[in-house]
Amino acid sequence: MKAHFEKVTPGSASLLAFERVDLEFPFYWHYHPEFELTLIVDSQGQRLVGDGIGDYGPGDLVLLGANLPHSYRSGPVKTAEPKCHRAVVIQFREDCLGPEFFKLPEMQPILRLLQRSACGLSFSHTVAGQAAAAKMMKFLSCSPAQRIVELLEILVLLASEPNPAALSTDRVRPMCRVEDQQRIDAICAHLSEHFDEEINYARLADKLYMDQASLCRFFKRATGRTMTAYVNELRVGAAAQLLTTTDLSVLEIGFQVGFGNYSNFNRQFKRIKGFGPRTLRQEFRSHGEPDFDVPPKMGAGEFNSRMRI
Repeated sequence: MKAHFEKVTPGSASLLAFERVDLEFPFYWHYHPEFELTLIVDSQGQRLVGDGIGDYGPGDLVLLGANLPHSYRSGPVKTAEPKCHRAVVIQFREDCLGPEFFKLPEMQPILRLLQRSACGLSFSHTVAGQAAAAKMMKFLSCSPAQRIVELLEILVLLASEPNPAALSTDRVRPMCRVEDQQRIDAICAHLSEHFDEEINYARLADKLYMDQASLCRFFKRATGRTMTAYVNELRVGAAAQLLTTTDLSVLEIGFQVGFGNYSNFNRQFKRIKGFGPRTLRQEFRSHGEPDFDVPPKMGAGEFNSRMRI
């Protein structure tokens, strides 16, 4: 997936913080030289970071390194009234407090954290992440000077977490030709719209004036996965939402999201999630509504490591 370069313009401030509020978080594959902290306040869907894909929900907190391609894609909202998706985002450069600040001896834990974030780090189900999330919820009401203090406190908290889950490998690098960005957006928009159907890859290739083999190579080179694997991930993500929000049978859900038979649905769900669809539903019903992507009896680190592709 060739990522679009995004120019972040913080103005006169050393960091940029904002609340993202949209009727949907559409797929937009991009990267920028700033580090990015994103806290999901009210949304659920799929988070793509480098060559990793995972479900996200309220409370999802990730730190993305500089120039790491990423996108969020919100799932369908099944409510009578339109519902906004909300997230708090903080973007900053490594030299935001001076070129040598994070190289000070006292800042070594934070420097190591920033270095590790090159593959993206999830803190969604950690004590440190929950404390950092509480601070981020109040961040936008702080004065500019206080925001600098709060950012440092957030980074100190996150640096104390010994085992944040990595979200990607280092195989995907940003490539920013405009025509490639438009092409990958078109591919992902098509797959997102039709993932619950049988995908005609030859027809998709024709729409993009490519032959099918070139289309497959382009997608694999840019994303680190095949289009078939990506479609299966979309289907499993949609199935996870239906398993926890409807009373449809597991078999019905498998067919509804596009799998032709139950055995393949069960196999792909286990491959991507690390456990079967019935397990997710049983955990949900036994314990009430859990964090969206982690069943209560499964450790967050174990679960998130299984989400990497």
